[in-house]
Amino acid sequence: MNITTIIEMENQEVETIAGAKLVFAQEHIEENIIETCVDCFQIEESGEKITTEDAMQRVFEQLQKEGMIPTHVEDFSYEMPSCERLKRKAADEKDLPQKVILSFMA
Repeated sequence: MNITTIIEMENQEVETIAGAKLVFAQEHIEENIIETCVDCFQIEESGEKITTEDAMQRVFEQLQKEGMIPTHVEDFSYEMPSCERLKRKAADEKDLPQKVILSFMA
């Protein structure tokens, strides 16, 4: 039997653990529809960009150190925020997708 554990985190939690900010890419699908998804992470101190995979590996390792993920777990998967939304006159950070999902099997 496999047991899958899902950890749902707010963007700010992931950014704090990874030590980097989410960088969103936007693509206009139609005139009033925008697709927003995570492009990469940017390290706060240096401004260096790192891949989503590297940032999520940092998050995974930190959660293991904190005991939230058992040390024997080696593999994990994740889902980054992505959505289509209607274009509004004023861009609002609250409109950005806000959840990151990390899961693993024990």
